[in-house]
Amino acid sequence: MLVTLIIIETVLVVVAQLMLRYGATKLEMQTLGVAMFVESIQSAWIMTGLALHGISFFLYVYILSKLRLNVFYPIATGATLVLITVFSVIILKEKLTAAQVAGISVIMVGMVLVFMQR
Repeated sequence: MLVTLIIIETVLVVVAQLMLRYGATKLEMQTLGVAMFVESIQSAWIMTGLALHGISFFLYVYILSKLRLNVFYPIATGATLVLITVFSVIILKEKLTAAQVAGISVIMVGMVLVFMQR
């Protein structure tokens, strides 16, 4: 059950980040300020991303009550980084460099090493 919750929490964070990024690309603001705040809260994409982050936060806290931070955090963060990178390339058509591919590969190896020490 704990593995399922970790997967759900990670997926929520990934989807939230993708929604925030997509919503941010639709904003017309030019500077950081009140106008940006108003425009952001009027965006369904941004508000949904924020809500998903809120839900993931409570799952995160629950998982922390059951699993050591030095195991959960690297795995959840690594999985989030890998999935956001993959889906931002596929869905948002962002570009990926060779250095980023190498970095993601190192993250994946690190996740495996941390998980094996669990």
